[in-house]
Amino acid sequence: MTENNIYKNRRDSLIKSMGKGVAILKGAPTQTRTHDTEYPYRQDSDFFYLTGYTEPGAACIIDPNNSDHPFTLFVLPQDPKKEVWTGWRLNFEETVRKYGADQALDIAGYESTVLTVMKTADKVYTNLNHEQEHQYKILDQLRQVRSEVQRNGGGPEGLESIGSIVHEMRLIKDDAEIALMQKAADISAEAHVKAMEVCVPGLHEYQLQSVMESHFVFEGGSGPAYTSIVGSGDNATVLHYVRNDAQIKDGDLILIDAAAEFGMYAADITRTFPANGKFSTAQRALYEVVLKAQKAVIAAAKPGVTFQELHDLDLKLLVAGMVEIGLLKGAVEELIAKESYQDYFMHKTGHWIGLDVHDMGKYIQAGKSRVLKPGMVLTVEPGIYVNSRSKAPKKYRGIGIRIEDDILITKSGNKNLTAGVPKEISEIEALMAHNK
Repeated sequence: MTENNIYKNRRDSLIKSMGKGVAILKGAPTQTRTHDTEYPYRQDSDFFYLTGYTEPGAACIIDPNNSDHPFTLFVLPQDPKKEVWTGWRLNFEETVRKYGADQALDIAGYESTVLTVMKTADKVYTNLNHEQEHQYKILDQLRQVRSEVQRNGGGPEGLESIGSIVHEMRLIKDDAEIALMQKAADISAEAHVKAMEVCVPGLHEYQLQSVMESHFVFEGGSGPAYTSIVGSGDNATVLHYVRNDAQIKDGDLILIDAAAEFGMYAADITRTFPANGKFSTAQRALYEVVLKAQKAVIAAAKPGVTFQELHDLDLKLLVAGMVEIGLLKGAVEELIAKESYQDYFMHKTGHWIGLDVHDMGKYIQAGKSRVLKPGMVLTVEPGIYVNSRSKAPKKYRGIGIRIEDDILITKSGNKNLTAGVPKEISEIEALMAHNK
């Protein structure tokens, strides 16, 4: 299947779901970094999913009521003086050919066209998740159209997020998406191995970050899929630690949560390893609890199992392990009921992943936990975090551990997309042995 056909099939599915509604979508805005410089541009995920278009300054209309031009792309016109600075743009005809649009028009005509297409639609779908200016504008346009056509009984009856349809579509990955996610996973796995290979006490956290992120780009990724976390020692107990500026000490465990984005799709990997290449007795005890839980949850992830069942299994094993090594005291069921474990484990077992690292799709349907189906991709990431201020046994303080992989649900079970990174203690120690 050609790339254009992939996006067309998605638009066709959207059109079937919209009835006589119309999708009016804006591309992501550019983001100012400082003064007259901008952050690298990244297209809105829903917009990309339906169009494949990655350039700034765009919008689109997907209109089932327009039999001649159901898919219109609005793009910036060619401007040689500006393009000398920012790069060459396709003309309208080239845009139609490359992106499979029925027509490509100047973005300057977008707003007037919106007012026209709204009049024949019974509902307007749009992306409401990235730009307030767009939200306010489309609400004003909706009000204007309704005031013009209300006497003849036409016009849209409401406004709804495009995510109400598209996010459920995005939850099941097709073969093309899975291939991109596997590539992102492979690049990320290689980068984690490199970080383990170069790590020695005395380096700074940001030096490991640089090793990984340079590999992401060297291998064709756009860069990190999210802000990289490189936490050594007590920093590893901070879930979203991103300063990455501490010097790594002998005896530290290092938690790295970092992965690449490739072709707009994310990977998400966490590994925890000793700075000096050898787990201490306390580090090993905590690590084995987390690893046992993670491996069991991955083994259980298959069609028909619910998202909550995976979390419940993870929680039961983590709490049982904490009791066994003396981190918690009491009966496992009672500790879970009282949520006593939350001093050391305070997040869910995983999340969807795809175009966004925390990807779209409901976790609850009709009041019940989501049942896993082939094509879904989720992370499995148990952890234990014992910060230095904890009342836990002293030997465990300042140790943070998380182990995370990306799991594709298949017809027969699952596939670990990120299996290329060692996580067994023996494998990690063997990999790092040459660093001494």
